[in-house]
Amino acid sequence: MSDNDPGRDALLEIVEAAVEGLGLTATVTIEDGDEGGLVARVDGDDLDALIGRDGEVLDAVQVLAAQAVRRQPGGQRRGVLVDAAGYRAQRAELLARLAAKAADEAVEYGEEIELDPMSALDRRTVHMALVDRTDVETRSEGEDPKRRIVVVPLVSE
Repeated sequence: MSDNDPGRDALLEIVEAAVEGLGLTATVTIEDGDEGGLVARVDGDDLDALIGRDGEVLDAVQVLAAQAVRRQPGGQRRGVLVDAAGYRAQRAELLARLAAKAADEAVEYGEEIELDPMSALDRRTVHMALVDRTDVETRSEGEDPKRRIVVVPLVSE
């Protein structure tokens, strides 16, 4: 553990406890993230129990870990990301493809395309995947946990 960053120590402790609690054998490493944030990476075999369906368990561990980091002495709001076996990058790639397909369909058919409900992180990924497109815009609708993205075609004049 690190004597100079209680947030880093708390993140390591929470993620290691989750791994152990699920009966998994894995290595947890903590890295510096963007803008002073922290990234916990979990590597090992068969981490499906930690990832959960559509990353739900991973998201829950991340929320818990972020709260623990913020409650440390001198704690401040800082980004916390928990990833297992490269799941976040794979999920972002899948969501980018889904977003592009929805945008193409919205433009082709001139209709709004409503995506399935997803987590806040997944919604942000979809919004960001389409931010540079000039032929569609996105908006979020509904209440959590059923909040979803709607891809709207823009009418060209």
